[in-house]
Amino acid sequence: MQLQSFFCLFVVSAGLAGSAYGQASPTATASLQLSAFGAVTADYTGIELGRNLSITAGVDATFRPFFGLYPTAEVRGTYPIDRGGLDGQKNVLGGLVLGPHIRWIEPYGDILVGRGEIDFVTPYPNPADTEVYVQTASTVLSPGAGANLFFSNHFALKADFQFEHYDSPVTASGSVYSKAFTVGIAYRLPFGGLGHGRR
Repeated sequence: MQLQSFFCLFVVSAGLAGSAYGQASPTATASLQLSAFGAVTADYTGIELGRNLSITAGVDATFRPFFGLYPTAEVRGTYPIDRGGLDGQKNVLGGLVLGPHIRWIEPYGDILVGRGEIDFVTPYPNPADTEVYVQTASTVLSPGAGANLFFSNHFALKADFQFEHYDSPVTASGSVYSKAFTVGIAYRLPFGGLGHGRR
C-alpha cells in the first residue's frame, strides 16, 4: 500500500526532526512531549470468525494540558503477521488522543481516522455471489480507549482497545466492524516539560 509506505516514512522523519529540534531548543521542551510505541495486536476482523495477529507501531506528540487533560496527536500503523486463514486487515490511522496524567498511569480515549485494506487469503464472494474480492480498501474510523502504565521515567506498558469501521462490499450492510486489542511498550523521549512518567 503506497499510502502506508509514505505515512511510515513521514512518521519516522517527523520523529527524528522533532527529537533534534527538542534537544536543540529549550523553549520547545516546555510545550511538546514526543513518545513512540511498539506493540502486538489481536484483531477480531468482523468477517465470519476472522482473526489476525498483527504488529502495531506509532508516535505521539503531547501538548500543554487544558482543564487537566493532555491533548495528543497520534499516528499509528498496524500490519498483520498472521491472517488466520481468512482475511488480513492493515491500516494507517491518525487523530486525537485525550486524557489526564495521574502519577504513573495515563488513561485515555481517542478517535482515529485513516486508510485501511482488507486482503483475503482466498477470493471472497459478496452476499449476492455475483463478484469475488481479493482486496477491498476504504476509510477507517476508529474510536478507542486505553492506558499507559509507567514502570520507569521513560518506559510504560501500553494497552488499548480500538473499534474499527471499514467499508466493504463483502457484507450485506457494506460495513465491517473489527475489534483490535493492543499490548506493547511505549517510550517517552527524554526531553520535554509535560511530565515524565512516575512523578
